[in-house]
Amino acid sequence: MKRSILFALLLLTVVLAACDDDDKKTNNTNNVNNVNNVNNTNNANNTNNANNAVCGDGVVSGAEVCDSVELGGATCVTLGYEAGALACAADCLAFDTTDCTGGAGPFGFTIRLPRTRTVDCDGTPTNFTDADHVCTFDHGGVTGHVYFQATPTACEMLFYEMPVYTNQAWISLSGVVTPLTGPYYDFGGGHHNDSFAFTHVSGSYKYYHSSFGWGWRACAPMDCLQVLDGPGGAVTEDGCTAERTLPVVCRPILEDGTFGELVDDFEKCPGDPNAK
Repeated sequence: MKRSILFALLLLTVVLAACDDDDKKTNNTNNVNNVNNVNNTNNANNTNNANNAVCGDGVVSGAEVCDSVELGGATCVTLGYEAGALACAADCLAFDTTDCTGGAGPFGFTIRLPRTRTVDCDGTPTNFTDADHVCTFDHGGVTGHVYFQATPTACEMLFYEMPVYTNQAWISLSGVVTPLTGPYYDFGGGHHNDSFAFTHVSGSYKYYHSSFGWGWRACAPMDCLQVLDGPGGAVTEDGCTAERTLPVVCRPILEDGTFGELVDDFEKCPGDPNAK
């Protein structure tokens, strides 16, 4: 009987020891497949992924508009200020214009100084000047002023080199300035019959010319307004006929940032068949 009891106690001891040994096997916190697993936080496909934009690395990527001193070519002047030192915001998602100088000018616009830009024209560096303008606006009982910046950023070869522009524009109504949608400035070919189109809450519009002289050439800045049925659409109200029923006044911005008086001194072009 005593031998049976001793044998049972010995067997129980062996079983308990085996259970304790299994608990100390490789399923613990030091297992290389757990917290120290190189496939986790240090994995190049996770938090350190090189495809993620990193603000502060000096490279503009992802949703960033700038990064540290890398401003993507932007300056205070290109943003519409007179001068100053442009910086990048701490989150790289906006520019810091704190040190830009030059407040709002006439009608609430911040008029930039036009510059000469060099663009590639079929392998040949070619200079074009910014084609910025200030114009009056008057349609449907809404009156105000429009300012647009037309920056030559490319070139197309027609019969000769023609500038292609990147555009920004604003409208001032009762002193309140808001951006315009889809601004588009067209140089107007070799005869320079230029035009400017945009969309505002009240509709889509195009500034053009009502008089053309010898060889179908405009002789003055844009002077009339056309109403369109949508951006780039057909003309629904033509104020640019010989009667010039929707007159406007446009003046180019000069190299010193000024522009001529917005006084309607329109005259038909010499050689215009409708001229009296």
